[in-house]
Amino acid sequence: MHPNIKSLFMLDENITYLNHGSFGACPKPIFESLQKYQTQLETQPVQFLDIDSQALMIKSRNCLADFIDCNPENLVFFQNPTTAINEIVRSIQLNKNDEILSTNHEYGAMDKTWDFICKKTGAKHIKSNIQLPVTDAQTFTDNFLAGVTSNTKIFFLSHMTSATGLYFPIDEICKFAKKHNILTIIDGAHIPGHFPLSINTLQPDIYVGACHKWLLCPKGVSFLYVDKKYQSQIDPLVISWGYDSEYPAEHSTFQIHHYWQGTRDVSPFLTIPDAIQFRENYNWEEVSKKCKLRILEFKNEIHQIIKNQSLVGCEPDKWLGQMYSFQLDNEDFITLKNIFITDYKIEIPIMRWENKTLMRISLNGYNSEENINKLIDILKKKNY
Repeated sequence: MHPNIKSLFMLDENITYLNHGSFGACPKPIFESLQKYQTQLETQPVQFLDIDSQALMIKSRNCLADFIDCNPENLVFFQNPTTAINEIVRSIQLNKNDEILSTNHEYGAMDKTWDFICKKTGAKHIKSNIQLPVTDAQTFTDNFLAGVTSNTKIFFLSHMTSATGLYFPIDEICKFAKKHNILTIIDGAHIPGHFPLSINTLQPDIYVGACHKWLLCPKGVSFLYVDKKYQSQIDPLVISWGYDSEYPAEHSTFQIHHYWQGTRDVSPFLTIPDAIQFRENYNWEEVSKKCKLRILEFKNEIHQIIKNQSLVGCEPDKWLGQMYSFQLDNEDFITLKNIFITDYKIEIPIMRWENKTLMRISLNGYNSEENINKLIDILKKKNY
């Protein structure tokens, strides 16, 4: 482990950054790789975009496929998971009364996406109520599957939730879906670099993930995995030169549709090998492990101060990673968030979820005990 990890990041020294989960933070060596590719692009735009970047994109895709254990031909790059899921949602043929089964813990933008498409098609967006505190995988699975009906066409759920910061044990749900011919779409925005991921083991039909959060890539690096069985059903959001093209046969139609999408800077996607190498150089698995242990300690400490019930019951190590959400009594979350950033110089998300005000801490290697204790001391002194 590097003796001074914080020096590897460009974060503002005047801000206590306890919000890695929202947008991540990119280390300097990876950011320098981004700038190297951008310099090549601006120095020789045609050479870079038409020739050089194609081989580099294949290398990056192969590297990511190794990291998440899947066939690289089933992977394409997107700037963010929201855009990727929008493409999927707009491609799937939904009929009146078809049901999308989700949970009450999903990312708000995804709720809006499904609500939008349901209004257009007459399909129904159903949310299984995942009971809190969460306790064990079987109870979670039973809670979710209780929402299945003869009209259920799609399972959509997070692998790790945003607001509540919970790692969902979705393995049995994916197996159930395969057995009953239900399409699985998994929002794994918080998974790559945060938890081990094997697509080949999990076998979802569709999986999206962000690389600019826990994998430490620059902003605008995400992926979409689509099982080959469903690729012909997916229409690209942008129709450009890749559509009905005459590119070499070794490139699948799925790949070509998503590579040529108008002029864009592909440099962020090319940094994936650099990010994975950075993790190896600095033993990031150990860094992540220490952050997860510190989150478990923080959970116990904070509930000595704040008496609200934890969102997690037994075996918290199975539900938590480097994030933890806890309930505050103050309903004015916007004012509260402004107080923390303006008065205390602490960047931490505070949000409303299910008529509760939640504060979510998320740690990474650049955080110190001083950062965490600063938050704890404020919560001790103030009745939030």
